[in-house]
Amino acid sequence: MRKSGRKRRSRDSDFEQLRGGELPQDAVLRHFARLKRDWAAELNDDSAIRQQATKYLRQLAPPVARNTDEKSANAIDELRAITDQLAKRKLAAPRKRHVIPDTWGSYSLRFTPPYLGMGTYSVGSISSVSGEPVISASGVDALGQLSCSVHSNHDKPSAGTASNVMGVYFKPMFSQANARVSFESDIAFSWYVNSIRNKVGRVRAQGMIRLYQYDGAFVQPSLHSGAFIGFSIYAENEIKFNAHSNAGPTWHLEAPVSSNHHYFVVISLDCSASGAGWPGSLAGVSTMVTVPSITVSITGEPVLQPFS
Repeated sequence: MRKSGRKRRSRDSDFEQLRGGELPQDAVLRHFARLKRDWAAELNDDSAIRQQATKYLRQLAPPVARNTDEKSANAIDELRAITDQLAKRKLAAPRKRHVIPDTWGSYSLRFTPPYLGMGTYSVGSISSVSGEPVISASGVDALGQLSCSVHSNHDKPSAGTASNVMGVYFKPMFSQANARVSFESDIAFSWYVNSIRNKVGRVRAQGMIRLYQYDGAFVQPSLHSGAFIGFSIYAENEIKFNAHSNAGPTWHLEAPVSSNHHYFVVISLDCSASGAGWPGSLAGVSTMVTVPSITVSITGEPVLQPFS
């Protein structure tokens, strides 16, 4: 047993050396909090634009006669029942797909959960809340899993945004190199928008991978970024819905890197929904991504030295 423990400590030490050493977590979390505030400001701006657009769309909509007959009342109740059914959908866990890790390059780092480079992601962030929507942002450290969910209030206008993030960091061993970041993904989502009486409903979700340079603070903008989830749904006087669960592809991005800096691989997930209440519009979205592994492959580039 002692020999097994020594081997494990040796492997951990080798990995830590290839990663470029350990950063002080307190400083990382402090600067990451500032980065999250920047992201939240961007989401708030988007939300304000959507709310303003909805206001003007309502002003342009023609007046609607209030039908009070039994058939119209029944139709409203049935549409509400459909929304209740969609809101109760559970996200199905996709089947695991085994992928051979990318090991090309001079050396590779393969990270597995938990991804605690930016702290725990068991609790995410809630922002842009109005009118008491049902909203949550959570994660499972041990699985490398992020989740968010927003459902508009049944009785009154409401909106909200939920988000979460996880990440790892590394420092290349070469003064000039190229980093190729890849990760496996299991993705699940479900959304619905139900609208009558010219009342607009919206849902939105986005999953991003970003590579940041870190020099005691996160350098903006990111060196490279890509979206692995992205949809924005608008409905007026109609019902729309969809659900999806699948073992996603292996996503990747590349960027030049240097041993002069640390770098953070940041995976984020956010979702939002807004509705006017019923009878009117209801909207909801639930999204989950699980990342079994993150691989960083470093390829050193030759540096020509002048002859003396």
